[in-house]
Amino acid sequence: MTDPGKFLTIPAMLLANLHVTGDLAGLLLDYLREHGINDPVLLRRLQQFAPNSRMTFQDWWDLLEAIQQRLPGHPVGLELGMSIRPSHLGILGYLTLSCDTVAEALQRFERYQRLLHDGDRAHPIAQGDQVCMRWSSDFGPSTRLSDEVLVVGMLRFVRMMTGVEDLAPSRVRFNFPPPPDFSPYEQLFHCPVEFECPFTELHFPLTYFALPVTNSDPGLKNLLDRQAEALLAVLPDSEDFQQSLQQAIIKAIQNGEPTLEQVARTLALSPRTLHRRLAEKKLVFKELLQQMRLQLARQYLEEQRLTLSEIALLLGYSEQSAFTRAFRQWTGKTPLQYQKRR
Repeated sequence: MTDPGKFLTIPAMLLANLHVTGDLAGLLLDYLREHGINDPVLLRRLQQFAPNSRMTFQDWWDLLEAIQQRLPGHPVGLELGMSIRPSHLGILGYLTLSCDTVAEALQRFERYQRLLHDGDRAHPIAQGDQVCMRWSSDFGPSTRLSDEVLVVGMLRFVRMMTGVEDLAPSRVRFNFPPPPDFSPYEQLFHCPVEFECPFTELHFPLTYFALPVTNSDPGLKNLLDRQAEALLAVLPDSEDFQQSLQQAIIKAIQNGEPTLEQVARTLALSPRTLHRRLAEKKLVFKELLQQMRLQLARQYLEEQRLTLSEIALLLGYSEQSAFTRAFRQWTGKTPLQYQKRR
């Protein structure tokens, strides 16, 4: 049986089988060249991904980890984010830089971000005189290196758009644990950086969104808009099954029947068919169930609206003590310890 405690260290099973753009392989190749790394095996792995192709998140995570192992003294995720150029993001990179304002560019990013990656989406949220770019967590956590590339790459593009190289966000939030050394984050962001947060977020003053894009080009923007729409239309809906599966598991948990048979009925499938489709995507039902329970438990504890016995019931446990034991296995803390720390 899988150890549920691993769910804080291994990538989410749902996200691992979704895809990111193969253009990001170019980012990694350029980074390796800049650091004088000539690893034939790693280079061959990267060169198999052509522009406009797709790679799985698992491939992306593995490649990032392989590079970090070859450069143990470098903050690889942060450095890669600061190395991103438009060519590394395909049409989406050039489209955002052809917009009139930062707000328009981020609207285009929100609309077409699936060209960059499947899974969780970024959405701007107005909060008084601030705007927060928040990434959803519907598919579970990504890895630290991947989230660093994502958030720093977004900041890098806002700086490129405006031509303001020292432009700083007002707050940054990551959902992975704090690193031993905070200094690279402080030097890069010049603002408060928080860890172990419910969401990955990048906060900016609202005034930044009115800033003009220095290379605005309306004609090019219209052309790239049409191309982006065409590319979006032909992307396969690879995440539909995983979204439906996740919703069915959550429904089964809340109904107190978190079994494969119940989930199969919700999806209008036979248990055998569901088992086969999970195997095709290298998913294990028990692991998915445990991960959904952990994700829901953290959410309920952070909201602080329910008692522990109510949370245990919502997660399909007959007793609060069973939930407490499971949560301690997952996180190393009791629910109350986790809640107080939050």
